[in-house]
Amino acid sequence: MRKGGRCSSREMEIMLKSIQINNPGIGNELIEAFRVCDRAFFTKVDPYLDEASHIAHGQTISQPSTIARMIRLLGLEQGMDVLEVGANTGYHAALVAYLVYPGSVTTIEIFPDLAEMARKNVKALVKHLEKINKKEAKKFEKIEIVTGDALDKTTRIWRGKYDRIYFTAGVDPDKVDDVKRMGEALLKDKGLLLYPTRESWDYGGLELWQMKDRKLSMVSKEMGYTFVPLLKKEDLEELYEKKRSSEKRMREGKIKKRK
Repeated sequence: MRKGGRCSSREMEIMLKSIQINNPGIGNELIEAFRVCDRAFFTKVDPYLDEASHIAHGQTISQPSTIARMIRLLGLEQGMDVLEVGANTGYHAALVAYLVYPGSVTTIEIFPDLAEMARKNVKALVKHLEKINKKEAKKFEKIEIVTGDALDKTTRIWRGKYDRIYFTAGVDPDKVDDVKRMGEALLKDKGLLLYPTRESWDYGGLELWQMKDRKLSMVSKEMGYTFVPLLKKEDLEELYEKKRSSEKRMREGKIKKRK
C-alpha cells in the first residue's frame, strides 16, 4: 500500500511482473508508465493486485494487465491526440497521457462524482510527482476530464478530431452502430478505434478498427474479456430512478418496523 505518498516497491514490482507475464514482449516504456502512474493514487483497495477493482455505481477500475493490452493494441505515439470514453478513476487516462505527451488526452465520464474523483486523483499524482520529478509531472498537464454522455453529439468531445479513440466500458450490441458512427465522425485518417464488446452478458472481445478513406475497417478482434456496460444518459437516469425507488422502499420498511 502507499505510505506517505510513496508506493511499496515490492508490491509494485510484483504487479509489474504480472503485467509482463500477461503481456509477452511488452516494452520498457509502458512498464515505466505503470511505475510512474502509481495505481495507489487511483484506487485505495489493494492497488497493486493485478485484478479489476470495484469503485462505485457498479463500475470497476480495470485489471492492469488488460489496460496494458489495450494500450499496446492502440499503438500510441508521442504527440497523438487521444479520446477515452470512461474516465473512471483517471488511471487509464494517466497512463495514456504519459505515453503520448506532448499529445493530449480527453476523457469523458458519465457519472459526475467519478469524473470529479478522476480530476482529484490526477491532481494528487501530479502534486506527488512535482516533489520528486517535475519533468514527469509535466506529462499530465494535457489531460482534460469531461462530464457527460459520450454518444451525445452536443458534448464538447465531438468538436475535436483524434488519432485514437478507446472505450473502457463494454459496448452492447444495440450501441455498436452508435460507437462506429462516433469513430467515423471523430477519427483522423488512419486513426484507430478500440472498444470491448458484450456478446454474452458481459463477456466479449476487444475490437480494433481503423479509419481509411472515411470508413472503418476491422483490424483485429481478441475474445476473452469482461467489461461493465457503456451507459448513455437514458441508462443513467434509469439507474438513478431504480436507486431512488430502492431507497424509498427501505425507508418505508423502517417506518413500518417502528410502528
